[in-house]
Amino acid sequence: MLKKVNPIYFSAKGCLGLLAETGDSDIVNFYDAIDKESLAAFEDNPIVKSRVISLEARYNVWNVIAAETDCPTIVDLPCGYLPHCLTAARLNKNYYGFDLPVVTDEISRVAAQNLTETEKSFVRYCGVDATNFDSMRNALQGVRGKICIITDGLLGYFNRADLKIFCENIRRLLLEFGGCWYTSDSQFDKIMGMTYAVLTGGDAEDMLNANNSGIKKVAEADNSACVFLNGTLEERRIFIEESGFSIESFRYPDKLKVIPSLTGNPELMERMLSAYQDMEEWILTADGTGSTLKRTAEIPFAQEFSLNGGTLSIRISGRLDTITTPKLLQEYEERRAKCSFAEIQIDAAGLEYISYAGLRGFKIMRDSLKDENSFSVNNASDEVKNILSADGFRVS
Repeated sequence: MLKKVNPIYFSAKGCLGLLAETGDSDIVNFYDAIDKESLAAFEDNPIVKSRVISLEARYNVWNVIAAETDCPTIVDLPCGYLPHCLTAARLNKNYYGFDLPVVTDEISRVAAQNLTETEKSFVRYCGVDATNFDSMRNALQGVRGKICIITDGLLGYFNRADLKIFCENIRRLLLEFGGCWYTSDSQFDKIMGMTYAVLTGGDAEDMLNANNSGIKKVAEADNSACVFLNGTLEERRIFIEESGFSIESFRYPDKLKVIPSLTGNPELMERMLSAYQDMEEWILTADGTGSTLKRTAEIPFAQEFSLNGGTLSIRISGRLDTITTPKLLQEYEERRAKCSFAEIQIDAAGLEYISYAGLRGFKIMRDSLKDENSFSVNNASDEVKNILSADGFRVS
């Protein structure tokens, strides 16, 4: 059920597989230990090679940021399946790997196989929903001192509503703990395009279009308005500053001195690092004077099913997100196995918020009906109604 709700997890396995092509022993050990499911062999072509090199660059900048920060705790969001925990533990820094529960359930077992007993004391994995502040704050219980949050490959997957909530959640954590937020996503698309152009002399747009198309397909939600997918660097900067952050900029080669897989080809590595000089990256701190989103007391999640003739009615309260959507789908599947119905009506009067995972849950239920028009959502707030309408749901 977790995999149904969160298919994005599979792309994280693909990233680990691509990085394993570099031959890094830590990465290879993690890749050998994961369940590869239906991962296909990677083709030998310029697009794949560009992905490998750009991912390797981002991976190594992550390691440099973790080493340079004076924060004793690193929050890796999303942690995916990469062995960043090893880097943090070897630096004697606390490591919190945050991701979807389907990811953290597996990666925590893989990490345990590769960590020494001493290193294990520094490492914790937690299943969270990045749009749910309480899930992240609860995962940090007992943390003391400043935190360094590192986000790599996440922001482009959010629709606009989720992105606003996410940024506010990060800001709240930094205002409480102190520290900083580094995100590679300010120009995650540009680095792949640059890498492709250096390797082939071709048009970077070919790579960017292929990447953005893949993100939209995997996300299965309307994230076309996401500034981190389709916006310019300046638009992204404005969005971040309006979200209450101060920006410290640096250039990629300020942190990245070597691309390990290219050490055998110093001429190519020099050209690559020279091209990366145009990459502007950000380390962000929370601006205590900035505006914030309106905060309301969260309603506990609850669901109530009832069957009336051929109509299944479901009343939902609270947040429908990565944590709660599997609960909704689990009971839905159990009901569907026991009784017959042709229509689903959702009473959303108490639905406080719906994230990407909730939208996918609704799609799964809608697609199980013979007529998708027999799925409707009623009594939704304006905020929830706007999210659902933008994603093609019938709302009244």
